[in-house]
Amino acid sequence: MIRVEILEQTRAALRPFVMLPFRLYKDDPNWVAPLIGEQLRALCDKQGGPRRFFLVYDGETPVARVMAGIDERLNERLNRQCGYFSLFETAQKPDYARAALDAACAYLREEGMKQVIGPAALGVDDFGKGLLVQGFDGPPVLFNPYNPSYYADYLQKCGFEKHRDHLAYFMRMDEFDFRAMEEIVPRAKKRFGFRVEHVDAAKGQEERILQNVGRVMRESFPPDWEWNVPTYGDLVQEKKKLARYYRPEMTVMAYAGNRPIGFVVAFPDFNQVLKKMKGRVFPFGWLWYLLGKKKIHGARCSLQVVVPEYQHKGVNTAMFYEAFLGAKQLGIQWVEGSTVDETSVSSIANTEKMASHLYRVYRQYEKTLSA
Repeated sequence: MIRVEILEQTRAALRPFVMLPFRLYKDDPNWVAPLIGEQLRALCDKQGGPRRFFLVYDGETPVARVMAGIDERLNERLNRQCGYFSLFETAQKPDYARAALDAACAYLREEGMKQVIGPAALGVDDFGKGLLVQGFDGPPVLFNPYNPSYYADYLQKCGFEKHRDHLAYFMRMDEFDFRAMEEIVPRAKKRFGFRVEHVDAAKGQEERILQNVGRVMRESFPPDWEWNVPTYGDLVQEKKKLARYYRPEMTVMAYAGNRPIGFVVAFPDFNQVLKKMKGRVFPFGWLWYLLGKKKIHGARCSLQVVVPEYQHKGVNTAMFYEAFLGAKQLGIQWVEGSTVDETSVSSIANTEKMASHLYRVYRQYEKTLSA
């Protein structure tokens, strides 16, 4: 018999929710387990707005899960009544998926929401949204989701339709034309009066750097972007969360005089290490981390932003060039650029210029919640 339980937002209550994928993916060589303790801390954070956790059982066995929530800041900015779902997982049976998604929709409808969109990313980093619908041939790169191909079919059977695609591009470092960039970048810097510097937050300049990042994002933010402009407090929390993955060699910022005008953030693909840790730091996960982090040969370029008046002036190219030089020093052999919103024509064009090709697609779905 299928039943749905609503879980309290505590570590003990949410542990079966977090552990479900470990059983569902135990035979999937591509799945990368999240760090259990880290995910429990994130899910117990009560500052993320209203949210509810649903765990579906068949008898006494957990078989599906989903989290539903409301981003009140985003709804206020976009003047909408929209909820989201996240962390959807299910065994291979449509009835399990329907039980989870129907429970999520019912909760959001009770809260007055008119629409639901998902899967959504948690927090303000925007790194992991969407359902994988193209590119099942390998493990996900750091922070990107992974799921079986049948999930998309289950969502459609539950009345969900495509909302928006988010694209991932792949580029081999040996295909990047560094020689051409050596000629183009200096000319662009001189003509348009900007410079590019690596970002090293370890030198006691954290506050200045985070303020600069926040300023660039505020000045670049499209009014219809389905994402919140991070506050300084948000950025401080993000830095704490991402500190173990950060490498100054692959993080750069562009300036025109003293004004920050753009930045690029890239991370080594720590999924290559996390895969071996199997969700646990102890007893041996920390050893895999220490031994493996210097052997990482891939990276994810997760964010590139330029203020409007400096777009199409070579700033993106110059930042990518400096970040890729740093990646090369670290022994990086390939880079994934992700994710790029399918509606962002300029970002797609800039990414494709870097000798990259589309290789994965992450899709968000939507559903109207009838009264």
